[in-house]
Amino acid sequence: MVFIIISKITFPKTEHRNAIEIRKPNAISINKGWKMLTDTAEIKLPRNVNYFNKFDVNKVFRVGDPVIIELGYHPTLVREFEGYITSVSADTPIIIKCEDEMYKLKKLPVNIVTKTMKLEKLLQKIAPKYQIDALDVEIAPQRFPRTTVAKVLEFLKQEYSLYSYMKGGTLVCGKIYTDDSDIDVVDIDLEKTVVANQLVYKNNEDISIQIIAVSTLRNGGKIEVKVGDEDGEQRELPYYGITSKEALKKIALEDLKKFKIDGWSGSLTTYGLILTNNGFVSFDHGAKLRLLSRQYPDRNGINYVESVKIDLSDAPSLRRTAQLGDKASA
Repeated sequence: MVFIIISKITFPKTEHRNAIEIRKPNAISINKGWKMLTDTAEIKLPRNVNYFNKFDVNKVFRVGDPVIIELGYHPTLVREFEGYITSVSADTPIIIKCEDEMYKLKKLPVNIVTKTMKLEKLLQKIAPKYQIDALDVEIAPQRFPRTTVAKVLEFLKQEYSLYSYMKGGTLVCGKIYTDDSDIDVVDIDLEKTVVANQLVYKNNEDISIQIIAVSTLRNGGKIEVKVGDEDGEQRELPYYGITSKEALKKIALEDLKKFKIDGWSGSLTTYGLILTNNGFVSFDHGAKLRLLSRQYPDRNGINYVESVKIDLSDAPSLRRTAQLGDKASA
C-alpha cells in the first residue's frame, strides 16, 4: 500500500498581508513534550514560491505572526502544530522557526507577591486569559517581581517539580499523563509499523533504580527519602503535603514497584500517522502506546509517550519518533 504524503502550512491573515497557504515545503521538524515547556517547529521553504517574488521575505513573514502546520497522508490532514514565528532566515532555503502558545507567555509580565494558595489559583492570577488545568497542590508564599509567566513556570519546575506545557489554548501544570488518561490506546506493531528503534526490553530483576522521593510542605520546606537500589538509575519523584519521612518512605516504596516491572524503554520511529481499522490516527506526548510483537508476544506492553518528534522531508518521508515514558495500564 502506498501512502501519499500531504502537508499544509497556513500563515493566517495579519494586518500587513493576506493569508498564505503553502503545500510543498522543503522540510518540517516539530518537537513536542511535557518536559520542554515550549513546543517548537522549524519550516524550510523553497525560494521559488510565487508570493515571495513580489516581497522581501522578512516583510512577508514577521516575528510574532501566527502559523498552523498540518501533516498527513491523503486524504487525512492532522493539525500537528499551532504557534508563532520566532525567527526568519534570509538564506535559501528559507528557514522559519516557531514556538507554540508559550511564546506569548514568555512575554506576559508578572509582578506579584502571593500568600499560600492553590496552584490553579496562582496560574489564574498570572495568566487570566488562559484555561488552566493544574494539579491540586498548594504553593507557599512567593515574590515574583518584574518577571514573566514563563519564568514563573520555570520556577515551579525547579522548586516543585511541576512541569508545564500548552495543550491547545490550555495551560497544563503538574499533570504529566493523567490529563490524557481517557485517550484510546494506540497499537504499534513492532515488526510492521516501526521503521527504526532504540528500544531496550528489561525484565524486572534486571531493573536497577533508586527513587529519590521529595515532599514539598505547605510552608515551602522539603523532606526527602531514598528507596531502592543504591547504585541504580536515580529517579526523582515529587510529592506534596506528606509531613513525615516514615509516611513518605512508605509511599515511595509502593511507587518503586511501578518501575520494577517487565517492559520496554527507549524510543521508536513510526510512519507519520498510524493506520488503524478506523483510518489514520496521530499521537502526542501523554498518549498510550501498546507495543505489540508477533515475534515476542510475551513482551507486549503499554507505555506512555514522553515526547514526540515529527519530521517531514522532500525525500518524500514523514516520520514520527516517540520517546517512551512510564509503563501504563490499558
